[in-house]
Formats: sequence, structure tokens, C-alpha cells
Amino acid sequence: MNTYRFAFQSTTTILMALAFLTTGGCYVRTTARTTGPGVTVQTQQTQTQTPSGVVVLESSCVQGAQEICNGLDDNCNGQIDEGCGYSSGDVQITLAWNTGADLDLYVYDPQGSRIFYSQPQAPSGGVLDQDARGNCNTSQANNRIENVYWGGVQPPSGRYTVEVHYWAGDQCSSNAGPTTGVVSISVGGSIFGKYQLMLAADQRATFATFDIP
Repeated sequence: MNTYRFAFQSTTTILMALAFLTTGGCYVRTTARTTGPGVTVQTQQTQTQTPSGVVVLESSCVQGAQEICNGLDDNCNGQIDEGCGYSSGDVQITLAWNTGADLDLYVYDPQGSRIFYSQPQAPSGGVLDQDARGNCNTSQANNRIENVYWGGVQPPSGRYTVEVHYWAGDQCSSNAGPTTGVVSISVGGSIFGKYQLMLAADQRATFATFDIP
């Protein structure tokens, strides 16, 4: 299936609330981060609900490490997979997975647009610039990674929702079996979170939301 930084005022604060959407609840404590000149990403203790199988990954980057195309920030610079042929931005959401399955990344922006393989660009400036199909398109570079970003425009204020769907309409995908996906989210030049989940064929998971006021 189918960098620019937006200008912050020196006192601009992004207040972000991350939530996993399903049954059961817990609290996640997050921290304030300064991501650039006058830019502060401030998070707060937020009630969250985590679906079965979702794992919040700890940071594993190494300063100065070589960036590889794995859906992660390997060198601790706040960008995901730079140099891999898809874009970073003020908001970047990257999905990577470990089998030949065809996983699809869906990002819903605050204006109500859904960014995915069939609608790769939203009026808000969000773009799906890496649409991969796993074993259904073996000739594609990085065919197990999808990427959505906002670059060169200010991302709209409000709530963003991230979904992943395991497309099972073709044998090239459904035969891959259970598949582990990892989603990384970068906002304002800082990694906000990394999340891992196991998906079965035709499963759709809404697992992350965040707010930009």
C-alpha cells in the first residue's frame, strides 16, 4: 500500500499529552526538554491506557553513531532515519517493522485529515513520503518503513492520532505472520517516544495520540 523547522517564538511551549487508547490505565511521567533556541517541549504527567502488547521503548541512541534505516533515532539528534530517502520535520512519525508484511501508517491531524497511502498529503502540510509494502514490493528501498512528516509549514495546533493497520488483502502480506512494528515520534527536534507492538493479520491498532496547543 500504498527541513525545515517551523518558527517558534522564544517563549513558545509545546504541551504534549501522550495516550494509548484501549482498556486499562496507568500514569506516565514525562519531562521537559529544550530542543533548540527558545524551543521547549514540555510534557506532563498524563493518565494513559495501554493496549495489550504495546511496549514503551527506552532510548537506545548513541551520540555520533551512524544512522541506519530502522525507524529510530540512532545518533541522538532528534531526527529519525535522516539520509534514508525520506524526510524529517517539526513533526515526524515513522513506522518500521520486522517481516514481509504490508503495514500501513495512518496519521489523523487536528484538522480532521487522515494521512495514509490513499491520501498522502493533507491541507495542513502533513505528507506521507515513504509508503512501503513489505514483500508485496521487494524492489522498493526500505520496504518495511513508512514515514509522515510536517516540514516547511507550522503543524496545526490540536490532537494528532497515530494508527497502524496490518493489510491482509494479499497473500504476499498475510503470509508473513505476526509482525512487530515500532513507531517513533519526533516533535520540535526531539524524540518524544518510541512504541513497539505486535500485530496479527488484518489487525488495526490506534495506539498513540499527542497534542500541540
